[in-house]
Order: sequence, then structure tokens, then C-alpha cells
Amino acid sequence: MDRTGRLVTWVSLPAVGAVDAVLLAAWGDRPDRHGWAVPVAALALNGAVLAGQAWSLRVHARLLRRLDRTLAALRKSMVRDQILADTGTGLLTAGDTKAVHELAVDGAAALLADTPDALAVLLEPQVDELVVVAAAGTDLDGADTGLVGRRLAPPPPLRALMQAGEVLGVGNLAELGVPGLTTTRTALLLPLVVNGRFFGVLGVTAHRTLHADLRRALETLRTQAALALDGAALTAELTVRALHDPLTGLANRRLIGERLVQALARARRSGRRVGVLLIDLNGFKPVNDTLGHGAGDELLRAVAGRLTHCVRLEDTVGRLGGDEFVVVAEDLPDLAAAVRIAQRVVEAVGAPIVVDGHRLPASASVGVALSNDASLPDELLRQADTAMYTAKRHRKTGAYHIHGVA
Repeated sequence: MDRTGRLVTWVSLPAVGAVDAVLLAAWGDRPDRHGWAVPVAALALNGAVLAGQAWSLRVHARLLRRLDRTLAALRKSMVRDQILADTGTGLLTAGDTKAVHELAVDGAAALLADTPDALAVLLEPQVDELVVVAAAGTDLDGADTGLVGRRLAPPPPLRALMQAGEVLGVGNLAELGVPGLTTTRTALLLPLVVNGRFFGVLGVTAHRTLHADLRRALETLRTQAALALDGAALTAELTVRALHDPLTGLANRRLIGERLVQALARARRSGRRVGVLLIDLNGFKPVNDTLGHGAGDELLRAVAGRLTHCVRLEDTVGRLGGDEFVVVAEDLPDLAAAVRIAQRVVEAVGAPIVVDGHRLPASASVGVALSNDASLPDELLRQADTAMYTAKRHRKTGAYHIHGVA
């Protein structure tokens, strides 16, 4: 009850009591004259006061209910703001896209905590499908989330709208192209788009319409997640550029050095050996001189592809610069295993390569160095380089030479 209500109560009740006392005193002095008028007047006055009090109580009860609703909404708003702040802080420090995905769906699930049977999923684009990569909440069947890995095939018009960044609401999950799911739910699709780049969709579903304030909070979370994914993608791109050759996409000198250090450390523990193959193309300069650097670049890309396919999956292929390539082959049992890799390299590069309609003869000189327990990365590279020049001097066509072997 506010100050005005309390004032009315404390003023009106004594006043009514005083008037009742005056009326009863007057009636006591002259009980035979107009005797009925005095009690009737007193009852009417009391009834009016009680009616006023009842109305006042009703008004105040309504105000209290409104205040309770306002306070409840304020508490929910503060909780949502705290969730967004905590999630935003986590997204800022997320190291990769997987961490961003998990933080985003966890944040959405926290925002939906008061919504029964709510579900949050994050879908990543792959070719013409969307793949669920993270989920939080209750599964459609009432079990724990089992959606990760499920593939969705939304119709092209719907996918186009999502790629444009438009927030969409659908009334049935079947509209998303989810095989075998016909459960009717309200689904809100929040595309993750930054500067025209489509990183996926944050989707939430529930059995009832989402409140406008909750939708705004989810859209804020969508913006946070999209910016975090854009940052993670930029970091990954910069890392690739820092560690890979821009022309061929192979490992560059820095990454080769890191892989070689790691391979040697594993070799010391396992007792196996690491082989380094240094590869130099024969006759590369005339290609640049006669056909131009564009043709030379095409030749280098073609050689890079052949080297990648002729070595083992665990081997690392890199480009040191110019027409020099390198292969780091680890977990070798003996010298014969390194020789087999060198033979495959010579054979793969030796097949003619067609560039701009010109059939170019190709060959490679390969130097091979094999590690021991005391080998250092730079030492192995120097030994392979020396062996490569030995192979080049002894034969004009493709050949390999093993360091330390006559």
C-alpha cells in the first residue's frame, strides 16, 4: 500500500468513528425523534467507507501484481543479460570453431531454460546440406541430445534465405528437410552470416511461441556467435598462410621445420627413423624463359599434386622455394623404406606434364638423408641437399642419391 492509501486509511477511519459518536450521542439525547434516521445514516456512512476501502485494496492488489510481473521480467532480463555477457566473454577467447559451436548452443540452452521442451542446435554448411555439429537441450524423443551428425537438406529457397542472413520462423521441423521428423514445433532459425560469409545456422525449437524479449536475446547471441566464427575463420586462414606455400598449398619452410622437429622426437622414442627427401626439378628455368612464369607456376602446382599423391598419408610434403620441394617421411624401419619413397617420387615427377597445351618433359633429382639418434633438423636438410646435388651431377635425368652411400 502506498503513502496515499495509508493516509486515506488513517484519516477516514477516525473521522467515521467521530461522526458515528456524534450521531449516537444525538440519538441518545432524543431517541424518540427520527430514531430510525440516525442508525441508517451511520450504517450508510460505514458502508461507504468500507466500499472505499475495498476498492482501494483491489487497486493496490492489482498494482502489486503488476509490480510482481515487472520485477519478474526484470529478473529474467538480468539473467539473460548475464548469460549473454558470460557467453560473449567465452566466445571472445574461443580458440576454434568447435569451441564456438559448443558455447553458442550452451548459451542458447541457458536462455531457453524456462521454456519447456526447448532445443538448441548449431548447423554447419557442407556442400548442399546442413550438418548438426552441436546440440543442447532435450531431444525430440525426450532423450538426451543425439542430434550431432544428423544431416538436413532444406529446400533451396529456404537455404537461400538463410544464406542471406534472414531470421526465419517455421512451424514444422519437416520444413527443414529433416528426414523422418514430423513433430510440430515452433522453430526459429538464426543464420550466422558476417560480411556475406555463411557460417551456419543457430536453430532453436520449442512447443510454444518464443517471447519477444527471448527472441531479441537469441538474436544478440546469434550476432556474438557469428562474429566469433568469423574471427576463428580469419585466424585459421592466417595460420594457413603463415605455414603454407601460397602457390601450391604445401607446407612451407617454417612448417617443415616444425614437423621435422616433432618427427625426430617421436623417432627417438620409437627407435624408428626419419627420412628427408629434397627434390629439385630438372629443366625448370627454360619453362619460365620460353612459356612464361604463368606456365612455370602451373608446372609447380602439377608437381605438388603428384608428390602429395605418391607419398604416404603420414608424410609431409613441402615447398622450400623456387623449384625445390621436400618430403619428411617418418616412422621408417630401414633405408629400404626411404628408397622406395624416393623411387616413387622420381617415377611420379618423371611423367610428362601438359601445361597450356605444351607437353613438357619433367624429371627430378632427389637427395635422401636418413636420421640417427643424434640428428638435428637443419643437419638432415643439409645432408639431403648435398645428396640431391650429387644425384644431379651424376645423371641429367631423374635420379636419387642416398647421403652417406657411395
